[in-house]
Amino acid sequence: MKFQTVLFMLVLVNVSLFSEQDEVFFETQRKRLNSSDIFEIRDAIDRLTFIKSNRGFRDILSALEGTPNFPTSENNAPAVKFYAAKAIAKKGDKIAVPVLIKTFQKESASIVEHNPPKVRKISDGVADRFSNSSPYFYDDGEIPMVLACGEILRTLGSLPFSESSEQTIKQALSHPNFYIRSSAADAMYESNRKEFLPTLSEGLGKEQVPYTKVSILSAIVGLERLPNQNFKVVTEMLSDKDPEVRKKASEALRRLDLRIAAPYLEKAIEVENHPIVLSQMRDDYAYLISFRNP
Repeated sequence: MKFQTVLFMLVLVNVSLFSEQDEVFFETQRKRLNSSDIFEIRDAIDRLTFIKSNRGFRDILSALEGTPNFPTSENNAPAVKFYAAKAIAKKGDKIAVPVLIKTFQKESASIVEHNPPKVRKISDGVADRFSNSSPYFYDDGEIPMVLACGEILRTLGSLPFSESSEQTIKQALSHPNFYIRSSAADAMYESNRKEFLPTLSEGLGKEQVPYTKVSILSAIVGLERLPNQNFKVVTEMLSDKDPEVRKKASEALRRLDLRIAAPYLEKAIEVENHPIVLSQMRDDYAYLISFRNP
């Protein structure tokens, strides 16, 4: 009996210690989210993302919203919203939908067709090689709001469906900025809802920008799951004169995950001379031909 009592006390002490450690962890991350250092904020978001507990989820939502009373604060930086949106997509909790919509509507309202703060080339590198390709290539701390809004849309598409999220995504497909339109098409694909097909087809008929056309076409093919004429056009864009479009087409074929796309990528690799695009094509080709459990 004495042994059982001692064992029970030890368990209580350990539970108490773990609880105190949890409190310290979450309080530390909250403080770091209020930092003026974007990289420290990003690390705090990562730490809250890759733990099993969802306890820090509302802290990530707060990071996405920022601090409206201090508009020039680093907490409102586009990079913070970009990484917070990516984290929310990984967590996948539907309580984020209203916050995502509110933030997107607020931040996208002032985005026009062409607004990069400085001229960049694809050779300058991309902010996150695992994110969807973008026509804007920046370092982590220089991510513009248009990238953040695009990431918010894709996250919105990946979360459980709601009428408000559907309306927001549909409206974004008519946005003045071609990257926002591209991201809206990505969001429709992420939703896996065939109800978006008429909207996508209508958007395709109006679209003039090749980069956005790739996104719309690949979304249509992805929802139809048919290697039809739209699929053929995506493969043809692997030879577009713009390296950003070729890279986007390669990523689109990987996302579609149709093995019949592998020969097209293999042929494109033979003639590709841009190092970043070539690296992307090789990664995507390797993914398509790799063995994966169904």
